[in-house]
Amino acid sequence: MSKTPKVKEVLEKKKPMQAHLRQACPNTVTFLALAFGVSSLNFSFWGRWEMAVLSLILAAVFDGLDGRVARMLKTSSKFGAELDSLSDFVSFGVAPAFLLYQWTMDQTARALVISGSSVAQIADAVGARWVFVLLLSMCCALRLARFNTMIDEEPMPSYWTHFFVGLPAPGGAIVALTPLTLWLQFQWPFLRNPVFVSCFMTLSAFLMASRIPTISLKHLHVSEGIRVYLSFLMLIVVALTLVYPWLVLGTVSIVYLLTLTIGILFFMKFKKQSLAKK
Repeated sequence: MSKTPKVKEVLEKKKPMQAHLRQACPNTVTFLALAFGVSSLNFSFWGRWEMAVLSLILAAVFDGLDGRVARMLKTSSKFGAELDSLSDFVSFGVAPAFLLYQWTMDQTARALVISGSSVAQIADAVGARWVFVLLLSMCCALRLARFNTMIDEEPMPSYWTHFFVGLPAPGGAIVALTPLTLWLQFQWPFLRNPVFVSCFMTLSAFLMASRIPTISLKHLHVSEGIRVYLSFLMLIVVALTLVYPWLVLGTVSIVYLLTLTIGILFFMKFKKQSLAKK
């Protein structure tokens, strides 16, 4: 039985509407990530360090979900990729840099202002520390711009399948925030030292701007038996996070840094095997 003209017209109108709604879903998730990134800036300004870090964690969670939602709904687009990069720049470039500056690097400038020091002394103190904020933000922008241009270039060699080119933006934020997450747990004074924090910011900036291969789990396939153990491990991590959130986050940051060396070794092995087959 064929559909009447009116029914066909209604169905044809619904199709574009459904398509628009499907396309809006991943972009909505991206906007949520951006909203949490901007909220972190607000919490940083008012000295709410825990809330600022938590906002960045939620931004990273939604940043990881938007791509999955797009692939699941088959609505990946150039617009979505550009929007995701802009969100990442704010959430994992500007927000963590500003947070670390407010948390520790701004202390000397504030002390000079309170003590009535000269404008030149204050400007010198701010400038020396603000350069690391600029460095982290700019290197994050550089990493994202390179990622966007690589999408339109020729496919990467097969040995790059399980690796990122440089540290991804959320990973860069995790590395940069290592002193803060550990300080929230232990309150050790040296973790808040501007020189110590600037070293992590510089390391994070360098890794994001570099072409060092870092491990990617997007295309990793594991057996059913290993999945059971991984699920059990994730349950333990989640349980520990609920009890010791800052200790777990700090530990994850350090472990993530240690895996960079392992990733380079595996990359060299895969590259050697791939070139040997040719």
